[in-house]
Amino acid sequence: MPDKGQGRQGRMTDRVEGIPPVLRLEEQLSRIGRLDRELRAFALVLPELAREAAWRLERGPGTGPLAGRTLAVKDLFDLRGVPTAAGARTPVVDEAPATATALDHLLRAGMIPLGKAATVELAFGTWGINRATGTPRNPWDMTVARVPGGSSSGSAVAVAAGLADMALGSDTGGSIRIPCALNGISGIKTTVGRVSRAGVVPLSPTLDTVGPMAWSVAEAAALLEAMAGPDPADPATLERPGFGAAAALARSVRGCRLAVLGDADLASVADPVGAAYLEALSVLERQGARLQEVRPAVAPGACVEPTGRLIGAEGWRRWSDRVERFAPEMDPGTLARLQAAASSTEADHARLLAARAADQGRFHAWMQDFDALLTPTVPVTAPPLDTADETTLPFSSFTRMANWLDLPAVALPCGQSGEGLPVSLQVLALPWGEEAAVAVAHAFQQVTDWHRRRPPGLPEE
Repeated sequence: MPDKGQGRQGRMTDRVEGIPPVLRLEEQLSRIGRLDRELRAFALVLPELAREAAWRLERGPGTGPLAGRTLAVKDLFDLRGVPTAAGARTPVVDEAPATATALDHLLRAGMIPLGKAATVELAFGTWGINRATGTPRNPWDMTVARVPGGSSSGSAVAVAAGLADMALGSDTGGSIRIPCALNGISGIKTTVGRVSRAGVVPLSPTLDTVGPMAWSVAEAAALLEAMAGPDPADPATLERPGFGAAAALARSVRGCRLAVLGDADLASVADPVGAAYLEALSVLERQGARLQEVRPAVAPGACVEPTGRLIGAEGWRRWSDRVERFAPEMDPGTLARLQAAASSTEADHARLLAARAADQGRFHAWMQDFDALLTPTVPVTAPPLDTADETTLPFSSFTRMANWLDLPAVALPCGQSGEGLPVSLQVLALPWGEEAAVAVAHAFQQVTDWHRRRPPGLPEE
């Protein structure tokens, strides 16, 4: 194990280029075999399916940035012929009849599916804890077990630990961005309708989104480009065209108008997070961005409670029958959150939707003066697992505004605490403004190296 000094600094590693897909795959399968018994990133590894995909590439090499790259798939996404467990002991889908649209696009782009990544049961939870099927371990501390963040917990751990090149996740209240933040990787929460949700186990149809997870924003943008676009199976996607990664990555931030938070909105932020946030703002300002301290028209914290109530109401509507059948085997945290919403009425639901529409109108009008809003992604670093209190929401202070207001958002590493734990920056834009959010995040990564640092306690290849 590295000494404490090395652990604080982390290590720098570069992507291995030029390795044939079959050889690269075998290296990663070997790494999964060595490490995942402890990390528990995968709910189901599919080596034969992965080998078949790799051999196809060997016989007729694919083109494009994703060909031959390995993928961890959050176990909410249907993969033809494979169970979709959704983090439950009894799968939600015994054998998927077809592959989810977003995943199908990635497979057609030449990606190699390694297997199903662990998730909070039914994707309902921010800590990343699953007592029904197992909780993944945050790889940034191999001495003290720390929470991975949820609900796309296994997806983030798989990328952070080098078990997969990239991952597929979903975000309803922060479920891509929270685990990305706590595991030191990059991820994109998309506008509802940017990526098809067909074939993805739902939690809250109003809020559910699909998005990419990777070490860098550039890699995540390539995933998003491959997934985005119209799909008749998800009518929300018919409103807009796809996403162009090249245009987003080529944009300069010089003259970009960035809204930033002042002390009042940062009161709950831990010192290492606050310091990293301020330094990130300085980095962007040195690149020519124009920063303005603001009080958003809808405060980030004001979005936490109503988002939770909307998720609960729609989650209970979708899963109440399953609760009746499988309650004894369910994760107690997920079960409690669903049951807490059992008294929600149709009138309550209508009031929540009306309040959301009103908040969106106010915020979207206010945001017209800015290209992006910058916040911390989460206010703390990953706490020890044995201190977790699932009745609290320490990670949701800034993430839920993106879901409540239907904003695209990018989470990206921007620093580390004294303990060597990742700190994350969040970049939010107006609906359908993924290009603007990606441009700002990528510009930051062009002049910093936080996205290249790796957990120090894991063995190298």
